[in-house]
Amino acid sequence: MSSLDGDKKYTQLKEKIEAGKELTNEEILNLTFIPLMNSKEDKSTRAIKSIELASKIKENDNKLHCLSLLYALLEKFGDDNSKKKFKEVFSMTEIGKMIREEGLQEGKLEGLQEGKIEGKYEMLTALLIKKFKKIPNEYLKKIKTLPPNIIDIIALEIFDMQDIKDLEKYL
Repeated sequence: MSSLDGDKKYTQLKEKIEAGKELTNEEILNLTFIPLMNSKEDKSTRAIKSIELASKIKENDNKLHCLSLLYALLEKFGDDNSKKKFKEVFSMTEIGKMIREEGLQEGKLEGLQEGKIEGKYEMLTALLIKKFKKIPNEYLKKIKTLPPNIIDIIALEIFDMQDIKDLEKYL
């Protein structure tokens, strides 16, 4: 790869992409490997320029293919700066937006789940305090470590408990 003129390949590909022409598979590979080719610029600069150029490819399979190959290359040879630039470019593609949106939805669901669990712990603590007035701190700490299904059981059984020590069988 280092024997190929990366600057020349870059210029040729840039002209073709800016003209709105579709790249061949060979040209996609060339664009991907520009960071490894001979150049007046350092590898990181070439990688960033390749990513920026790939971002200008019209939204289609070629763009995704090129970005996928660049990602694989950057994972192996890229520095933090070029990886950051890749992330910025990829997040602007349609698939990047879809992945981000999916991640946001998963995050919201996780947050709701955690909130529900935290609410159960708080509600159980409030019920125990209401019923028994004083709860030992060690019990409160242990309650926070219990799985949600045990919290549900305790919440139902609280009506049958006569003494705070009845809680011990669940802790």
